[in-house]
Amino acid sequence: MSSVMYRYHYHSRSAIRSLTTSSIKRSSFNPPSHFTNPYDPPQTYGHNQSPPSSQTQQTQQSSSSSSSSQSSNDKTNSLKEITSLVGMCILAYLTIDNYTNRIKLEKLITETTAINLKTLQIQQTNFLNVRKKRDLQILQERRDTDKRDFKMSLHIALLRKQLNDLDIDPIDIDVAIKEFEKNVKADNSIKNVTGQSLWLDDNSTLKSYLPDPHDYDKRKNEGDSKS
Repeated sequence: MSSVMYRYHYHSRSAIRSLTTSSIKRSSFNPPSHFTNPYDPPQTYGHNQSPPSSQTQQTQQSSSSSSSSQSSNDKTNSLKEITSLVGMCILAYLTIDNYTNRIKLEKLITETTAINLKTLQIQQTNFLNVRKKRDLQILQERRDTDKRDFKMSLHIALLRKQLNDLDIDPIDIDVAIKEFEKNVKADNSIKNVTGQSLWLDDNSTLKSYLPDPHDYDKRKNEGDSKS
């Protein structure tokens, strides 16, 4: 028993001696540089670090702000896409509407032009028909006038022959022209197709002897009816 205790004390003393020797050896080394200045002691651990709670809040705030910004960006992009789609639809509608209206206007112009051309052709045809009818009427009246004039001239020839048969000289043509210039009145009127109307003055002594030119036409009609 005594030997065991002796060994225990011996080992204890040896351990203390080794610890003392190691501590002395450590104390002989130079201390760290931040301990050399007594007026500037090193800061304690955690002095410049924010508490975990504030870091967690900042992390949560940053994550919430990033998520909110992401959602706002998504909404903005969606709104831009919808606006672009609506704009494209409106542009397509306006293009189609303009094209349709242009086709309608071109069709209307074509139809109107065709109607105007047809109307112009009808008017030209009517004008030509009226003009042709008027020309035929004028031509017919001239023929009738020429026939009446020739019948009157033939009648005058018969009367002059009658005077010659009675040994009476007929009145000279110059006297007839003077009488015409003195007592014959003229009226240029559009009512008459020939454009001129002549009549003998009522004060002339030859009024009762002047034949009606249309009497020659009547006699022609009477002759035609008798035949």
